[in-house]
This record gives sequence, C-alpha cells and structure tokens, in this order.
Amino acid sequence: MKFSFNVNLSDSDYFEYNKFWLIRSPYGKKQITLIRVLVSLITAVLFFISLFGGGFTLDALMGTIPLLIFLLLFQVFLNTFVALLIKLQMKLLKKKGKMGYSPSSVIEFYEDCFVETTPENKTEQKYSAVERISIVGNKMYIHVNNVMCYILPFTCFETKGNFEDFLSFIKTKCNKTQLY
Repeated sequence: MKFSFNVNLSDSDYFEYNKFWLIRSPYGKKQITLIRVLVSLITAVLFFISLFGGGFTLDALMGTIPLLIFLLLFQVFLNTFVALLIKLQMKLLKKKGKMGYSPSSVIEFYEDCFVETTPENKTEQKYSAVERISIVGNKMYIHVNNVMCYILPFTCFETKGNFEDFLSFIKTKCNKTQLY
C-alpha cells in the first residue's frame, strides 16, 4: 500500500462537489452552456414571433420586453438557481435516508488500484478507470466517470508534504490533473 487516508465528509463537502460538478467542471459546464444557449434560442424565437405577429408596432416591441427581462435574469441567476436545486435535492435525499456519499471511509492507494472501504461496502477501482483529477480549493476530486467521484479533503493529509507526495503519485496514474 502506497497511501491510506481516513476520509470524513460532511453535507457541505458533498454540496461543494455537486456545485463544482454542475457549474465549473468540464462535465457540467457543457450542460449549463447548452441550457443557456437553448433558452436564449427559444427566447429569440418568441421575440421574433412576437415582433412579426404584432407587425413591428410599438405594442409588439413593448410585448417583447418581458422576454428580454426573463432572458437577462435567467442568464444572471442560473448558477444560483442550480445551487438551490442541489440543496433541495440533498434535503430530499437525506429525508429518504439515501445520501449520495458515505460520511466516513478509508481509501487505500496501491500501485495498480485503489480501494474505498465504507461501513456499507468496499469498492476497488483500477487507475485506468480514472478520467481526471480536479483540485478545487481545499479538496481533491478523483473522477472515475462523469457521475462518480472520490472526494479527498485536504484534512485527510497529515502534512503538505504528504499531499505533494500523493499528488506526484496520482499524476503518474492519471495525466489529466486540473487545478481550479
């Protein structure tokens, strides 16, 4: 075994990961951009239908102002709205008792794979399954695919040197490491 970490996560850690995934990660950024473009196109179509249907009169132009205000507010507040939806979804999952993470686990990194052991299960992953590693603030996210990720808060590293050693090791296993 090369490295072993006791990982303790909170709802805040899980929320920050989901927010990162939806707003800043390459996976979620594409979806958010697609939503922004689609809403803009739909609004533009409605704008032109309103103008053409009203014969380009002042009333028709005034009727498009709510569409433009909606588009502006949508573009400005989309990220905030997404964060609120994440919190709501987390509350619903917690109420059902089905959180998407385990509050405590042990992750052991070997030369050919890594193993996460939680009170509920044990998962082994080959390094070839790792798509990318994201370092965001005080956390490291090891993405296995666009849905599954292992969260390593910096608190699980004993020292900064330990973090640097681990980072050097994990970079040899996955060459897509990004700092946000």
